[in-house]
Amino acid sequence: MGQVARVEMVEYTDVMCSWAWGSEPKLRLLRWRYEDRCDWRLVMGGLVGDRTKNPAWDAVGPVPQTIAFWAQVAAHTGAPYPVHLKWIAGCSDASGIGLCAARLQGDNVALAVLRRMREAIFVFGRPPDTLARVLDTVQGVPGLDVERFARDLHGPEALAAYRTDWDETRKPNAYVRNLRGDWLGIGNLKQTDGRERYAFPTLLFRGPGGEHTVPGWCPLPAYLEAMERAVPGSTAAPRPDPTPNEALARWPLLTTTELKILCGPHAEPPSGAKTYDWGNGVVYLRPELYPAI
Repeated sequence: MGQVARVEMVEYTDVMCSWAWGSEPKLRLLRWRYEDRCDWRLVMGGLVGDRTKNPAWDAVGPVPQTIAFWAQVAAHTGAPYPVHLKWIAGCSDASGIGLCAARLQGDNVALAVLRRMREAIFVFGRPPDTLARVLDTVQGVPGLDVERFARDLHGPEALAAYRTDWDETRKPNAYVRNLRGDWLGIGNLKQTDGRERYAFPTLLFRGPGGEHTVPGWCPLPAYLEAMERAVPGSTAAPRPDPTPNEALARWPLLTTTELKILCGPHAEPPSGAKTYDWGNGVVYLRPELYPAI
């Protein structure tokens, strides 16, 4: 890479967001190819306000409507969605705090915890919407010190970090404020609890070439173009894409869409993987890390 500057990347996201879940294959590939030249920061945005404050709150009644919406999103993203969703999330704050608690153990641990919480929702149908459910969900995540995580999950540092993330998400830039359109997945200005915010996921790429925004559901070339514009030369000579076995070694659960995007459209399932079918397709996983499956 010579003297090419590092790319500063900010990702506004939320555990509960189906569009962010559907974007994971592209973002995993982007990390795999270019992680040696990027400083990537996750910001947890708080998609779901606290519905439990409503005296009429019902976690089960709206399940069919939620599944129907996720099916509509999945038609665009190719990501799995849970046909046997157990409940809908009462709030996304607990999972956001959980990510911030995991971040205290390093970025890679935070990524693994983020992914495990998303799998709990979109594969296994059990949203981690309380601190107790978050703690149950992350058991067995590679590299996570669960005892420390439990302390941090209830501590002031993770809560303060989440509040900072939540607030930053509600300061969208001029590009997003001026974005117009009405297509499904557009990353224009959104609102939660009366506050304007970034759509999820939204990525900002910063460097000598300025700041470039990729909001909402976008194709991989849009990320590459923004990265190159922020730091000219930064997309040259990427790391070769992973083999199926390399992908499974890096990420212990792969959807069929991820396998195709990461390893090529004709990639065979990785050797040693267990196939799990939840009634809406299959995923490939490392059985030692998912003993209950």
